[in-house]
Amino acid sequence: MKKLLFTALLLMLISSCQNKQRYTQTSDEIETVKKIINAYNAKNYESIVGYFADTANVFFNSPQPFKASKLPEYHAQTDLELSSRGFLDEGLEYEMVLTDDNKTWVNFWGTWVGTLAANGKQITLPIHLTLQFIDGKVVTEYGYWDSSLMILALQEIEANYENKEIIKNAYDFFASGDVPSFLALLSPKVVWNEAENFIYAGGNPYIGADAIVKGVFEPIGNEWDYWKLTDLQLNEMSNGMVLATGRYQAKNKKNGKLLNAQFAHVWTLSNGKVTNFQQYTDTKQAAEIIK
Repeated sequence: MKKLLFTALLLMLISSCQNKQRYTQTSDEIETVKKIINAYNAKNYESIVGYFADTANVFFNSPQPFKASKLPEYHAQTDLELSSRGFLDEGLEYEMVLTDDNKTWVNFWGTWVGTLAANGKQITLPIHLTLQFIDGKVVTEYGYWDSSLMILALQEIEANYENKEIIKNAYDFFASGDVPSFLALLSPKVVWNEAENFIYAGGNPYIGADAIVKGVFEPIGNEWDYWKLTDLQLNEMSNGMVLATGRYQAKNKKNGKLLNAQFAHVWTLSNGKVTNFQQYTDTKQAAEIIK
């Protein structure tokens, strides 16, 4: 009887060990990860380091680790491109896992939203973090997300900045009368449109540099003592576009009348070349001057 009772107790003990809870959404380790996420959202980067062991390694989308002590520097660097960022409160998920070899991991899933400072574009990324704990401290962290969305957005900003510089050069060449350098910025099949009903809109759309010279630049040189662009402002836009605003200041050769008109130019570029140009201006004022 004693032997039978002992066997039953032994079986119960074995069963209890086998049924040890391996997944939970409530633990001290999960609370630590929540504190890490809250500190990140609040930009309290130094406090994040305190939750990690001194020798902890961090792997963010890379097989190459960096020390957890570098997390403040890492986050501060990525913040330079952003006007705001953080994890949304909705949909945050935490799960602690005890592996077969008795390692403790906490998985985190959340939605990160950031706004690029340069153009206000919003990036939304699902992010998965997994952190290993030993004695209440994080010893290893892995982070996974689709970095291509951010890379493409930053490349677009860089391209737009380069486009803005190209258009600035175009206006500088025009102002100095360097027509060959101006034309070199144009795509061979550039589409150029003067504003509807403008005095030089008769050939719209002008295709290619030769058509633009003959239909726009040569008439300006023949009919005006000068044609200046003042108060020039350049603004980056999306999809390879640059908006230029300013005023036309010109004097007609025939009658000496002066033109003082607002304008807007929309430039579209691809691979460093102008592919489209659209003018907007006070067409009535110019038409009345050349009567």
